[in-house]
Amino acid sequence: MDRIPPNEERPIAWRRACMTCTKAKRQCSKQVPRCRRCQEKGLLCTYPPPRRPGTSAAVGEGETSLHLTNTALPIDEGVANQLDASGNAAFAFLQMTEADFEGFAMPTEDQPSRNPPQTSASSDALVNLRGLWFLSPESWQTEYTEPPATTSRETERSLKQYIEQARSWMRQWVTVNHSALHHRELYSNMMPRHTQDAYTAMTMYMSKTRETEATVHQILEDRVSQLLQDQDVEVSLRNASGDGLSIFNHLSRVQSLLCYQLIRLFDGDIRMRGQAESLIPTLFLWNNQMLESAKDSLAHPERFLASSPFDPTTQPNASNAARNPSLSTKFAWQAWIIAESVRRTWQTTGVVQAVYQFFKRGWSECPGHLPSTLRKALWDAPSAYSWTKALRGDRDPLLLLMVKLDEIYSRIPEDVDDFNMAIIGIYGVEYVYTSGNVP
Repeated sequence: MDRIPPNEERPIAWRRACMTCTKAKRQCSKQVPRCRRCQEKGLLCTYPPPRRPGTSAAVGEGETSLHLTNTALPIDEGVANQLDASGNAAFAFLQMTEADFEGFAMPTEDQPSRNPPQTSASSDALVNLRGLWFLSPESWQTEYTEPPATTSRETERSLKQYIEQARSWMRQWVTVNHSALHHRELYSNMMPRHTQDAYTAMTMYMSKTRETEATVHQILEDRVSQLLQDQDVEVSLRNASGDGLSIFNHLSRVQSLLCYQLIRLFDGDIRMRGQAESLIPTLFLWNNQMLESAKDSLAHPERFLASSPFDPTTQPNASNAARNPSLSTKFAWQAWIIAESVRRTWQTTGVVQAVYQFFKRGWSECPGHLPSTLRKALWDAPSAYSWTKALRGDRDPLLLLMVKLDEIYSRIPEDVDDFNMAIIGIYGVEYVYTSGNVP
């Protein structure tokens, strides 16, 4: 088959519309490597496999849709700041300097990868995120620590308190647009449709009355069914194209189903509770798939910004960071938001469903604990500058395992955010109540 010269426009062969245009229900120009709409909007453009052979245009051997170069960017010293090993024995972090980042090479297309890079096609190198403290493999190890011995009454009290906290995070999300589980920047520029459905469903549920209760329950049931159907289609299309879900895609669907589970498992309505029970295995599956996607991406940290929900006008690539050095800090902050959101969502999902099973059966398996950033100033930071400032001066982000709970006790309670105070309440309820952080 003859090659098409690179300087000539490729003919549009018969093919189905790209998956991005199909999902958005927009007209697709069907050009390769990217259709006009995806090119103009900077979106990921992938086509499902053709239904009949011999219909796709030939592609030159030297032509690819993604070019990753061996580019390392200088990282702001505040971002590169690592934990002092003597101050945090939970992990043996190395002391990192700006020079340590120069030797890190970005993966190229010639290097095999377990999962394909999940990002928009670009001829530019992706920003280098290697070596950052929150992407350390040690910080993604799940621990199974037995909580301290307490009476059954104390255990029930702490678990009920946790569920109330988790439900309050959902209410905060739809009233002030962020919570201890939903970062204020996560959906600020892009919210998937299934997440919009969960958002509006939670708002509707909060305002239901006795007269509208049956209607609200039916709408919730329909929304959950739509979420499951949409995900079946989404996964099938991506598997057919050879791409997996991005970390953000995993995260948004888990948060959406978790919202419905928190409503329906603990509402008290028998029918809703039964429907939610049947979805416990599904949410556990999605939750573990999300975590594995994040772990598999540690060797290719640029994937944490793939299908980025952040400002679409600023792509996380090397040329943008070179033109504006402060963007390297911004990209690191955005990657941390995704990583930290995965940690918190995985933890909350596991605990919520385990608590439900505990109250139903009298026992449950330990959901495990994944370290999350305890320092309140980092989660509450409204900008990359504030986030970086909170890390400077050898300030410990408090990324600790529960086995190091004694190290947290010595901290001022105000240093630890609400999400982690709720988790600590399960492992050290006496401390939480005496600190005055839980009513």
